[in-house]
Amino acid sequence: MRYKYFYVFLLVLSFIGYNAQVSDAVKKLAKPLENISYAESSHIGAGGDESKIYNQFKKVAQAANNEELYYFAMNGSNALKIYSGKELFKRNDKRFLDIYTFYSNNPLIMKYTLGCVGKNKNIAEFLKDEVYSAPFYISLRDQLLKNEDKQDEIVKTQLAQIKEEGYGKLTEEDVESVKKQIEEINKKKQKPQ
Repeated sequence: MRYKYFYVFLLVLSFIGYNAQVSDAVKKLAKPLENISYAESSHIGAGGDESKIYNQFKKVAQAANNEELYYFAMNGSNALKIYSGKELFKRNDKRFLDIYTFYSNNPLIMKYTLGCVGKNKNIAEFLKDEVYSAPFYISLRDQLLKNEDKQDEIVKTQLAQIKEEGYGKLTEEDVESVKKQIEEINKKKQKPQ
């Protein structure tokens, strides 16, 4: 019987924490994602259709501050957890490593559809994938920006898409730093206790 009261207490405490940490506007935007247990890349399927789930999260990300994203990364639905974690990485928020460490130590397997391929992996693995794919976007962005005076509509569109994906400010140095720290986290995890 004691456990029943304990779980009710935890539920009430988490609800109070949710109300205190997330603004009403962000809660409203996140509501459609509250019960989504999977995630998708920005474009899915063989035709590259826009993902409604991803687009809804982009609205959340535009309105949410880093505190709210961190809350979702630790307490939201699976979709909110992974999208928020990735967004914090793109914002170069140091708590990204806390999130990565948490899901490395407490695996949570979920489905993520990238294009037309779905994979089931631990959230930490998806977060690591984001870190290791970031140099491609950053390098492409920097190459396109080098020739600013020769930008045609295609280049402008590519730059807009890269920025839309969240890679407007992140640098290669930022990514290298995170990679090193992820390697350290993984080494610590592999050492026998």
